[in-house]
Amino acid sequence: MSDKDKIMNLEGDDLDAALMAAIDETDREEEEARQRRIEAEQERAEQARVTAIEDNDRKAKIDELRKNNPNLGERFFLVAENNECNEQNNTAVLRGSLFGGAKVGDEVFLYRNDGKVLPTKIISIEALNGGIYEPVNEARAKSVVITIEIDYKKTGFTSQNGAPKYSVLTSVKPPVADDKGRAPVENPALLGLSLKHTVLRSDKDFTRAFLQNLVNGRFIVPAHASDEAGPDGKKKLQIMMLMDKEHPERKMFPLFTDVRTLALWKDILKQEKKPSIVALSFPEAVNFVMKDKFDIALNPMGPAPVFIPNKVVESVSEQLKKGGNVKKEVITDGSKIMIGPPVEDAETMAVRSALVSYCQSNKNIKKAGLLLIKRSSRVSWFVITDAPKGSEQEVFKGILDAVRPHLKKIGTVDFSLLADTPFAKDYFSKKNWDYISK
Repeated sequence: MSDKDKIMNLEGDDLDAALMAAIDETDREEEEARQRRIEAEQERAEQARVTAIEDNDRKAKIDELRKNNPNLGERFFLVAENNECNEQNNTAVLRGSLFGGAKVGDEVFLYRNDGKVLPTKIISIEALNGGIYEPVNEARAKSVVITIEIDYKKTGFTSQNGAPKYSVLTSVKPPVADDKGRAPVENPALLGLSLKHTVLRSDKDFTRAFLQNLVNGRFIVPAHASDEAGPDGKKKLQIMMLMDKEHPERKMFPLFTDVRTLALWKDILKQEKKPSIVALSFPEAVNFVMKDKFDIALNPMGPAPVFIPNKVVESVSEQLKKGGNVKKEVITDGSKIMIGPPVEDAETMAVRSALVSYCQSNKNIKKAGLLLIKRSSRVSWFVITDAPKGSEQEVFKGILDAVRPHLKKIGTVDFSLLADTPFAKDYFSKKNWDYISK
């Protein structure tokens, strides 16, 4: 798996200990700074009044965007805070706050918190009205209960994991690459979670889901060409930074989840010199941020800005350095995915040999099989392992390190646990596993 294709995973224990500690420390510092400002501003009542008016106006604009049109388009987002799955009826019931408008019959997507995306359909909607949930054909910006379709047998999901908590239901499609391999920048799950960040950020499970999407995201960053050319004769791009009004010496690095959120930064779009658009992965953005100790501003112009202090970015950066690759996001649409045995050639033999050699050294792995998986025009090795839940990071990283020297014609590797791959048991009952522990 190449650096561009890998999905990074944050370990739960480290996240709970280091990241939540960083957030708590930042909260304390912000509260202390806030108290000092209040004391100083008591002597500047008029300025405080003006500031309050500006803050209220800004909050009102954000609230209006949230209620009516969170992403400047016909889109909706629902963060599933409470879910019930019914395998007999092939349904899942999601409860949460609706941002934007949805209606019965909508073709939608469930972005699960394990990285998988499930195309589905809205069967029914109940909207809160006077303290009672009532059936409706469509709803907008309300507390709702939405029932969706899930084919449990086809997907391999169960009533326990069919719709994990803090998954995001939305009308936004996953980005699809064109014939030239270019895909639009979209982060539907992260954008949906950001709408509830202020309310749920103290919940560890929510924070983990939010950060998991953040570190695996690809973002839009506006930039201007510098006046001076580099050694290669080309003008370098300078990232457009944001200033903290209360701390002018502090700069914030802006990240936008999609072009619609960038469009809310109307001031730069009205400039005579229009900015260029740069697409950066989160690790690439971190390289800028950590060098100069910047904070990060996610969608700073709305619909729901999330400001991430440098201390939190530093904590996340440390977790990323510890590494780990988990299975890539798989869109559960069998018509777009082809899986089969690899062609037996020198490269396959070398990869298989490295796989088996690693498995022999890891007691967690009971079985392992090597396949090929094709999505559109992209072909990858596909390794299925029978290993305990929770061991993915160690197992997948170890296999990748072992087979990487042998990757030539096929340069990427996808992974999955046997428990998460329903077809594998039937497939390997007819084909031999490449490795079975003794």
